[in-house]
Amino acid sequence: MNVAVVGWGSLIWCPGSLRIRTRWHRDGPRLPIEFARISADGRLTLVIHPGSEEQTTYWALSEYRDIEGATQDLKEREGCSRERIAWMRTDDASGEDAIKVKIKEWLRNKIDVDAAVWTNLRSNWRDKTCQEFNAENAVRYLEEVERRQQEAAELLKRTRGYVRNAPEQIQTQVRQRIRQRTGWADNKLADTLFELD
Repeated sequence: MNVAVVGWGSLIWCPGSLRIRTRWHRDGPRLPIEFARISADGRLTLVIHPGSEEQTTYWALSEYRDIEGATQDLKEREGCSRERIAWMRTDDASGEDAIKVKIKEWLRNKIDVDAAVWTNLRSNWRDKTCQEFNAENAVRYLEEVERRQQEAAELLKRTRGYVRNAPEQIQTQVRQRIRQRTGWADNKLADTLFELD
């Protein structure tokens, strides 16, 4: 059995532990894909998002020649639960799921592909932001991330200056550990600041 792994995001440029026996083909099923998920580390990531514009996905043949092996392999690469990996064989009834209908139509045109597996994560936008997902809200989210990053860089700069400028005889445990971990050298304050004893 030839099992296609269908992908559209980091799976393409960073397959990691995913075991595929071909390169990525550019003619995968057209699916509604959008940057509609916020990952655990805060990145915007691509997921199937019904109602979004359809995009042509990618596919590669799994080294596994059975659905269970290909599904387990994709699950491990994605670091998600088994329930978040979907699959379809060419001879399966497509049911009511619009995504499975699209993938089954695509499979019918692939002579040497018997099944497909894909990551079935959905948008978590409302859970993470308490807003409906739309392009404007996604851009606002990125602007907020950028603002926080700039604030964090400024905070780090001010903190580094404060720690490095602390007077030389103030050598606390925290300062010593910061110096060891970061390499921040103490600044020598101007002698004009101090009385000559």
